[in-house]
Amino acid sequence: MLRLVPLVALSLAAAAPAQEAPGYSFRERTRALAFDAGRFFPATPEPMIAIRSDGDTFGLPLYALALRPGCNPAEPAAPRADCSRRIVARMVRAILPAAATERHLRGQRLFTALERARPGDDDALRRTLDSAGLEWVEADVRQCAPAMAHLARLQEVRFVLSLDLDRPIFEMTSHADRIRVDVHHGLVRSRYEGWAKPGTAGAWASDFAKSLEGCWKPATAPVPWRVVVK
Repeated sequence: MLRLVPLVALSLAAAAPAQEAPGYSFRERTRALAFDAGRFFPATPEPMIAIRSDGDTFGLPLYALALRPGCNPAEPAAPRADCSRRIVARMVRAILPAAATERHLRGQRLFTALERARPGDDDALRRTLDSAGLEWVEADVRQCAPAMAHLARLQEVRFVLSLDLDRPIFEMTSHADRIRVDVHHGLVRSRYEGWAKPGTAGAWASDFAKSLEGCWKPATAPVPWRVVVK
């Protein structure tokens, strides 16, 4: 059973962005404290792969996901051979309301809770996030066959869109989720940011997140908004 932080009473009626107190943006600070994949593995601030998906209408965060190879130094000692092969994935996301089918309701539900609480600083925001209904889960990717098969296809995807000069340069997309993918491998860094256009790293990342469903378990690491960044 996945770990759920207790829910506060929430309304799903709000469709507009939450109003914020002057001088403090709890929306931006939520993205920084809860959805920054650099906080998912405190000993490894640059994960091997980091993915963040935002909803279509107001850019509400749906989930953030990060992968790191090897064992966690904070976990019990494991044989070196096991650590060299292990790939750990961690994800944070707001839960989807019962019977809901629109994915952006994850972010809408979260920011409705924040708008009710109106935190005015990071300490108040952390307390609100503790009870805002966020899932914090992890998976051993090598033990998740669908995810491993999908991970192997990463080398085939494009991080840069090819331009067809005989067609309009800009594609018009309606209500497309925005997704960002960062890959850090040795001295090479690649980034894709945009919509999940088929054949791109964005589409790959969206499908990779889906491939991990069924493999998640409650994360034992501290929730990212409670991680102390040194």
